[in-house]
Amino acid sequence: MSGRHGRGLVTAGLVAGGVVVGHALAYALAYPVQAVRSARLDETGHEGFSLLVLLGVLAAGTAILVIGLRSARRVTSPPTVGLLLRLQVSAFAMLELAERGFDLGAFVHDPAVIVGLVVQAVLAFVIVALARGAARAGRWFARPARVSPRGAARAPEPRTAEPVPPDPHAIGLRRAPPCLALA
Repeated sequence: MSGRHGRGLVTAGLVAGGVVVGHALAYALAYPVQAVRSARLDETGHEGFSLLVLLGVLAAGTAILVIGLRSARRVTSPPTVGLLLRLQVSAFAMLELAERGFDLGAFVHDPAVIVGLVVQAVLAFVIVALARGAARAGRWFARPARVSPRGAARAPEPRTAEPVPPDPHAIGLRRAPPCLALA
């Protein structure tokens, strides 16, 4: 997986995770009562939705991990907020339109759709922040170990003091009195 193809797969994983997590959050926020939310999800054909959320989270997590690993080997940048914003919002909108049989009236009047569009925008920023964090972490782990300017890192040499000759007055040694016989 290299070049544009690999980068496209990473972006697709981030978008897939953002769309399904945003979709789940949108329905949870728009329909906070579990019974109402379940009924609404059943009406719009969400039988295997929890499995899709799991797969989307795994895809986004894998994409973030790949971004971190790639940035450890070479300089690479995660997708931009603008790119994820465009892809996630348009994918979410197409998904919601398809769930409603491409009925634009039902699409516009469903609170989950309106909330979902806002949630997709917020998630684009969050996902890019996570991806940038993974890229920084990859570069941090790949950086060379710091070496002291003198060469290999060494422990400092112990400091030793120069021997000081003893002070004869301090230890009580006195000079003998002058010898009078010599004088």
